[in-house]
Amino acid sequence: MQRKAELETLKRLSEKAIKLQQEKKYMEALTCMERGLVMRQHFFGSDSDEVWEACKTTGELCNFLAMAKLQEGETKIVEQLLKKAEILHQNDEVGQAVTFNNLACFYRTQGKTKAALMYLKKTLRIESTLDTVDNPGDTHLNMCAVLSELGRHKQALGHANQALILLQDELFSPGEDGEQKKIPSDRLRVLAIAYHNIGVENEFLGSYGKAISTYEKGLKLAEAHLGAEHGICDTLRSSLAEARKAASKKNNRRGK
Repeated sequence: MQRKAELETLKRLSEKAIKLQQEKKYMEALTCMERGLVMRQHFFGSDSDEVWEACKTTGELCNFLAMAKLQEGETKIVEQLLKKAEILHQNDEVGQAVTFNNLACFYRTQGKTKAALMYLKKTLRIESTLDTVDNPGDTHLNMCAVLSELGRHKQALGHANQALILLQDELFSPGEDGEQKKIPSDRLRVLAIAYHNIGVENEFLGSYGKAISTYEKGLKLAEAHLGAEHGICDTLRSSLAEARKAASKKNNRRGK
């Protein structure tokens, strides 16, 4: 009789957590989910499918909340949420990869570049073993940014180029019906950022011709798909103009 009552309590907790998420009361929802997880461990055992599924969904909410709090500047709770997600996803490689990528983003914002690099390496190791990965190019772009900050521009360029290849495959490969997929504008923006990062790394390496060509390609794509007034277009135009100036100065020095 008691077990039946406790299971009914667990059911109500699950329903309440769903309702709270629908109302965007995510911290309260997380509290309900954590209570439900403890109850599931008691009823079904720590290694049960019910518990691991609950770990997965609770970890996903921790990751979501952490990135939301990071944008809001609440950095103290971000690391706590992500460390909690790391534990919850210990039996879920996809969840681990997302968590490690988010930890890398967090540590980069805190100026802890080497810690960010460590977590990105972990992410790439996991992703290399998975059959499918959502937005795999993004991890390489993050790796490019971190390596660039560390002054390792040749390696950064390699990851930016890898990101470009993956993004082009993601966005422009035909769908299952053979038709071109509708491409979300936020993913096109990421593709434009990949072009920009390749240009930046080529500039660091003194390859101004390659940088200019890449900025031009990125700008053409961004204007065509996002509109000439989009912010990434302004960024690419500015970088293109500066690269042309730098190339001109370099050529003038050679001519003297």
